[in-house]
Amino acid sequence: MIPNHPPIEIRPLEAAHLPEVHRMLIELASHHGDVATITPPVLRSLVLDAPDLRGLVAFPMDRPSRLPVGYALLSRRTDLITGRSGYDITHLFVQDVFRGRGIGRALIAAARGLALAEGCTRLTIGTHPANAGAAAAYRAMGLAERPAPGPSFAVALG
Repeated sequence: MIPNHPPIEIRPLEAAHLPEVHRMLIELASHHGDVATITPPVLRSLVLDAPDLRGLVAFPMDRPSRLPVGYALLSRRTDLITGRSGYDITHLFVQDVFRGRGIGRALIAAARGLALAEGCTRLTIGTHPANAGAAAAYRAMGLAERPAPGPSFAVALG
């Protein structure tokens, strides 16, 4: 818990949270100059029905509304050389007015707990190179910076 801030409850993402998470996902995409085209039904099927995706949502305990104010989406990845797996936090978002209250930290801690409970050996998160604030926050949480992975290539398939 962060001093001078109310406790934060982190829960697994449920269907009732999807409209607010979808709204925040659109906001996150816009922040990065992207346009989110995912629909709520597709988001639901990916996060609630896929075996390798997890979602977490955050609620400050002093907020009268029980809508989430932040979320994390995690994607499980398996190393095909070692057979070990871990989660990548592919999305981490906290609404502007709730930043600085430890919500992102609580979401990362919950993601770590989830990964450990599922026998994972790593948890990763990345950020845009220009997002120095997020990088500083992750370092302050004790996350180790990884070296750049090198060139990456893609081909559009449709």
